[in-house]
Amino acid sequence: LLCEIALKNRDRFALVWNNILRAHYNSRLTYRPSSHVGGDAATEGGLPPSETIKLTPGTEKCVTGILRLCAWTSNGRDTAIANQVLSTLKILHPPFGALIWSPLELNLDKHLAEGLWHISRNVDGLSQIDGEGWSGILGLVEWCATRGGLRSKNDQLGSLAEDDPSLQAFRSLHLILHAVELKDSLQVYRWPQIVRSVRCLVEAGERGHCPKLSIAGLDLLQVLHTRMESLAAKEDGESQHLLNCWVPILEAIGEPAEKSRNGSVRQQAISLLTDILLDRHGSRIPVDSGLCEIMNTICIPLAGKRITDLLRIPYDVQNDLEETLIELELCISLLFKPFLHHLKALISVKHEFVGIWISMLGIMTQLLGEESSLQNEEDDVGVREDGVTRAKLFQTTKELGSEHLRNAIMVLAAMGVLIDDEGDDSTKKRSDDAQEISAVTWAAIGSIGYCKPYLEEWKSSACQ
Repeated sequence: LLCEIALKNRDRFALVWNNILRAHYNSRLTYRPSSHVGGDAATEGGLPPSETIKLTPGTEKCVTGILRLCAWTSNGRDTAIANQVLSTLKILHPPFGALIWSPLELNLDKHLAEGLWHISRNVDGLSQIDGEGWSGILGLVEWCATRGGLRSKNDQLGSLAEDDPSLQAFRSLHLILHAVELKDSLQVYRWPQIVRSVRCLVEAGERGHCPKLSIAGLDLLQVLHTRMESLAAKEDGESQHLLNCWVPILEAIGEPAEKSRNGSVRQQAISLLTDILLDRHGSRIPVDSGLCEIMNTICIPLAGKRITDLLRIPYDVQNDLEETLIELELCISLLFKPFLHHLKALISVKHEFVGIWISMLGIMTQLLGEESSLQNEEDDVGVREDGVTRAKLFQTTKELGSEHLRNAIMVLAAMGVLIDDEGDDSTKKRSDDAQEISAVTWAAIGSIGYCKPYLEEWKSSACQ
């Protein structure tokens, strides 16, 4: 009734909101932690009195009322009151909202998600709100994304219910990020909240076995990366700011690349991460605290772990070997392409560069060493109709890995980083750093069974 009265007296809405509605909704829906010392006092439901909200049939109407008022005020009629009303969305979910603590287990997730969509599609009005209003909207987006990922009733693999909260959250966030009217409305400091929402969407896709939702979430991260073009174009003074905005996006992409159960999601994430690292953003961030840190904490560990897991697939497991080969190729590209693209900058930080290069050699030793080709006789027995065998898989992977390693060595030699440590006196007179790196490199390659026959050839090419 209060909501209807407010909507029918729109000229006096601000007065009604400030004097009645705001206090009413906050008193009904805000979670208040217990103030009892020791927490001994409890209600019949087992919760302290101050932790229990009085849930009646009117509670759902309160939630509906807030959503209706937010949808109406977001039309842009009064920006000041719109920000106040939209900010109250935070009382519909934790940590401020009390619905989740309800002893009656009142589940309004789908109701909230539908209301979110009605609010988000008012792009003209949302273009005028400030950070207070966006905080309420993005908080509800994150909550709906978290509560989604429920399989549809028909239990079809890869399908979610049409009214799943995560799908509504995706629709809302997709519109917010792609609407031309909102291009300049979302400030950069709001991006971490958007990244958290996208991570929840990807996780919802995992829970619901819906790879389409996870891949769609990765596409939203790519949109955020593209939005960073304005930061990348600024002067060097913005480099740390660019790094702080960029790293959460890279971490959010790296998580499904490592942990997703779906091969297509992992492949999409690895490919996207490689492409993003080849963008010009990497040349705008600090080398030691930025680029090297990204290589050491994201790229190399991710590529190494995925290569290790893929090489350990049991022989009695029926895997799609072509998909495995594609993922191995993507991991090798993730290891070498960003390294070579930013090599000039990496070399300028000697200590960090040596650590990165040694880590890469360790991964290639595991990939190209003798252990990765065990039980080849069993591979020959397991020939499949499509002609793909484990033996061919490992052989193709080794050829590709060896070619990438050779290219990296030739580039390092051309830049004077690698030399032939057994060469003539003029070669040996080069810097101690080059001799140290060269000794480690040739020793590592000499220990790799697949590359050992090419060692002398690569050395001679390096000293030319």
